[in-house]
Amino acid sequence: MKTSKLHLAPIVVVLCVILALTVAAVAIALLHSPAATLHTPDDAGYIPTSATPYTFSVSAPQAFVYSATSNEILWIKGASRVVYPASTTKLLTALYTLTVLSPDEIVTVGDEVALIDPASSRAFISPGQALTVEMLIEGMMLPSGNDAAYALAAAAGRRIGGASLNAIDAVDTFLDGMNAYALTLGLCGTQFTTPDGLAAEQHYTTLEDILLIAKAATEQPLIMKYAALHEDNVTYHSGETITWTNTNALLDPDSPYYRPAVTGLKTGSLTGNYCLLCSYEQDGSTYIIGIFGAPTKTARFADACAIIDALH
Repeated sequence: MKTSKLHLAPIVVVLCVILALTVAAVAIALLHSPAATLHTPDDAGYIPTSATPYTFSVSAPQAFVYSATSNEILWIKGASRVVYPASTTKLLTALYTLTVLSPDEIVTVGDEVALIDPASSRAFISPGQALTVEMLIEGMMLPSGNDAAYALAAAAGRRIGGASLNAIDAVDTFLDGMNAYALTLGLCGTQFTTPDGLAAEQHYTTLEDILLIAKAATEQPLIMKYAALHEDNVTYHSGETITWTNTNALLDPDSPYYRPAVTGLKTGSLTGNYCLLCSYEQDGSTYIIGIFGAPTKTARFADACAIIDALH
């Protein structure tokens, strides 16, 4: 037994070094990401920054705190660089889907779910199963299902471009529409190339733009209904049952990061780039907190809690 442990030790060290180098490489890439297109006061999506100085300490290289009550950014960090939003993208996917499809429409899952990375987050839906649009939105909000995102994108894409579109063309049609829709929300520095956010450097946004997406999401009751849920037992339209658990630890009563005043919103996870959009209510005031590029899954929640506790 001692010998096998000695043989394993160098392997463990090598793996740890590789992991550390990978995280460091991602962090360096984030710090050197391209410049963001910033809003000017003349832009439709412009949100002013508070004249009152606020200071928060977080580990993430990019973050913001927005007051919905006063409609101003209280604090922002790293706004000059683009943001790689990961699964926070799904908020815009949900918003745009609801302009194309009704919540009670039935979607039969097809081969579009094969387009996702099999190792990515899933709602565990399969071809042939039938769910309502509302269920698929829940599948994006709670378990952050990339398969749910692609099922919605394909269904909405076929509604726009025709029922005969194959999966890839249907999703591409959806994305063209979603990027055009983003402009109507006032976004000026965003380009999305997937409905789930699992993408490379060509899929990006800005802190100002992702705030506009989050703000629109908080104003959409159906999205917030599920963005606020910790867990739900779901029965698909086709009869299958499943339990979905939210990836947002701030909503989990058993988590050390639980904050009862949090009302949503959405997590995002890429290696070395963990993201969080959080809506929060306190003493009659409503806030949206954004954390982007956190080095670990838990660091994003710790950062959000530090801000919430400071606001409190």
